[in-house]
Amino acid sequence: MVVQDKDPFSALGVFFLTVFGIESLVSLLGNGFVLAVSGHSWFCSKKMLPCDFLLTTLSLSRFLSQGISTAAQFAYFTSPETVIGTKEKVSFMVSWIYFNSASLWCATWLNVFYCVKVTSFAHPLFSRLKLRIDVLVPKLLGISLLIFIICSIYPVMKSFEEQKRHHLMAYLAENTSQSVTQATNPVVQLHVAFAAISFSISSMASVALLLSLWRHTRNLKKGGLSPKDFSMQAHLRVMKPLLLSLVFYILHFAAIISVLTIVSQHSKLGQLISDIFLFLYPSAHPIILIFSNPKLRKGLNHVLNLRRNAS
Repeated sequence: MVVQDKDPFSALGVFFLTVFGIESLVSLLGNGFVLAVSGHSWFCSKKMLPCDFLLTTLSLSRFLSQGISTAAQFAYFTSPETVIGTKEKVSFMVSWIYFNSASLWCATWLNVFYCVKVTSFAHPLFSRLKLRIDVLVPKLLGISLLIFIICSIYPVMKSFEEQKRHHLMAYLAENTSQSVTQATNPVVQLHVAFAAISFSISSMASVALLLSLWRHTRNLKKGGLSPKDFSMQAHLRVMKPLLLSLVFYILHFAAIISVLTIVSQHSKLGQLISDIFLFLYPSAHPIILIFSNPKLRKGLNHVLNLRRNAS
């Protein structure tokens, strides 16, 4: 998420701003819906399953990160002097990085949770992991976020100190390259590093699911059985949304690197396009979850039936 610093109001700029606005609205509505359904289920049952906990945390972190990004863009367009070259700009960036990191780790451990539940390997260690995944996933999420927070304390303090020093020396007022300022920012570097780790874990989970599906299909063919059994269908139900999510995750990770590190020459249009790709994953993933998760799909059908009955 980058607070822009040049006039975007060309025809093409307005088009991409409109796309970004629609994308933000879809993200807020989609994640808000997932949050509402998970929260309602928790309120009714007075307990939250690990999967529901991950969905709730994921949706909340994405909702907040999207809200921060929208607020940053609104602050720039209404009063750019308050967010350009000041500590407010760093505050927006650091807040967004915290919530985006939380959402990435939630999505990562949600992928791991689905994969471990569905995949079947004969190794004893994997069997033990399968039995304990319900307990392990919330703990792994908490450990991941705690490590990130601890590692970010010094970089955050350093970022505010550097921003203050640059402001006092009037470097930013003299049109200093934004790419240099952000690429060398320690918080940005930390975020990219942790995003790479979470992306790697998600990719390995997807590979494990594909490998399990391939081995299961091969064993069924060797036994002369039809590959369309219950286990196969379970693999496919998880694999399709997981791989689709991974595609959007790849675009999101590439956009993180582009927006936070290599965007150069104050190209506002380029930054806006990168922002569109950056928020494509948080906007598309809740839609994927809604149509692939039975509880969320049931909630959507309930809302649609209420609208149909009301009309």
